[in-house]
Amino acid sequence: MNHADPFLVSTVRWTTWSPVRIEREIGFLKRLDFFEILGHSLSSGSLHVLGTLSFQQPETGRTYSLKVRLIYPPEYPLEVPSVIDEDKQFQPSANGHQFSDHMLCLSFPERREFDLGSEQLSSDVMKAALIWLDKRYIFERNGNWPGEAEEHGWVRPLRRLLKEEAARSHNGSISAWSEWVIAGLITPHYEKGCPCCSGRAFVACHRRLAMLSAQYLFCAQYEKGHDEYRSTLEAA
Repeated sequence: MNHADPFLVSTVRWTTWSPVRIEREIGFLKRLDFFEILGHSLSSGSLHVLGTLSFQQPETGRTYSLKVRLIYPPEYPLEVPSVIDEDKQFQPSANGHQFSDHMLCLSFPERREFDLGSEQLSSDVMKAALIWLDKRYIFERNGNWPGEAEEHGWVRPLRRLLKEEAARSHNGSISAWSEWVIAGLITPHYEKGCPCCSGRAFVACHRRLAMLSAQYLFCAQYEKGHDEYRSTLEAA
């Protein structure tokens, strides 16, 4: 679900998994007291690390565990590694925050919870996976995902982010412009003047707002198309 920034032009750095680089990355993971490494391998330019996540619930003293596969993308650390439920222990579902391929849903990418480019990226991802595991066991017991969670799909959380970004600018023109775009699904002119009235081009001024608006409009039209197609099938 990671989407590249359409306004960022850069050269992608590809990780070369030399023995030294692998040993270094494995060293980061070995420092995690909740993750036991079972092995690792290379496949199509990606590093795969097999291991077991585990934690002990303080109230009961019971230990919970999950065998996972951590998959580093070739673009790592500019892309977030994936964590897979290796033994298919849990049934994938939206409410259970797990994709159909058994990958754990750890974040909404546009929230930028993970610090891309950081040496601690894999450690942060595994910490998020541990929190996911704790919440998933609660979900298995009562059918409710604990705590606040982003709405599924892209439109609602992107709309929320668009409004938050506009409010963060403390500029009434930007806020009004964002509401206008959301209400009318109007495609903005990114090369024209920024709505904040700075005189600079939109993409050179409020670039993140421009990025969010582009992604919101794309996803809104995409989901609208799916809804119309679904309505047509139901009518038939």
